[in-house]
Amino acid sequence: MLTIERVHFYYQRNKPVLDNLQFQLQPGQVCGLLGTNGEGKTTLLHLIGGLLTPKSGKMEVLESIPSQRQPSFLEQVFYVPVAFELPNLTADGYRKRHAVFYPKFSADAWINALQAFEVDPETKLKSLSFGQKKKVLLSFALASGCKLLLFDEPTDGLDIPSRDQFRRLLSASMDEQRMAIIATHHANDMALLFDHLLILKNHQLVLNAPLPQLAQKLHTVVTAQLPENATILYSELVAGGYHCLVQHDTGQEGPIDLEILFKAIHQQPAAVANSLVSTQ
Repeated sequence: MLTIERVHFYYQRNKPVLDNLQFQLQPGQVCGLLGTNGEGKTTLLHLIGGLLTPKSGKMEVLESIPSQRQPSFLEQVFYVPVAFELPNLTADGYRKRHAVFYPKFSADAWINALQAFEVDPETKLKSLSFGQKKKVLLSFALASGCKLLLFDEPTDGLDIPSRDQFRRLLSASMDEQRMAIIATHHANDMALLFDHLLILKNHQLVLNAPLPQLAQKLHTVVTAQLPENATILYSELVAGGYHCLVQHDTGQEGPIDLEILFKAIHQQPAAVANSLVSTQ
């Protein structure tokens, strides 16, 4: 469904934003995209969605070259950016204007999402707060019927109950033909949704792995003392002791805190990568 081969991108020469990216993703999963500010998460979403063109390398998404922006491609992709503007319409007016571009748009899914988010479809968009506008755009994305959903910080601006509703709605909308990619700084907020994880560091891909595979080889523990006879990849002091990322080879899935994993990879990516190889 998505293949990226040796993709490079920059806005200024000698200042790479994405450097030699190479990975594949298959439909039927939610992929988390993590990285610190400026690592290229938004740029990668723009490349996948056809809003930017790679400087070199190849990209194939939904059997199309995204940058060619063919109608048959665009009707299958919906992107929810961090910042956006909505027209001076009602929520349902927005739906009437834009749903025509998405052949598989579901009016039932639209109404269901608005109801879950407690948004009146007849409310003027200009009168809504940023969080309420975000709910409208997320509702449209989920109802679009698109095979590929791209989200950049989708829970920014949402209150706690609305974040829960978004997770529930997205999970219910997924099927074996659909894929979602979520760029976020709130890793644990989205963790239960993720099937796959991509992590960028220094503008390169330093982790590309299914979550079940990670959970079989790494787990996080909170303990009063650092565990003995264990390979500790990362630890930090917390109330009551230490929060640690530990390598294990039992083959059974254990708990894994994505923020601790991210910190470990950010500090010592080679050690984490070697631990995954050594336990195979």
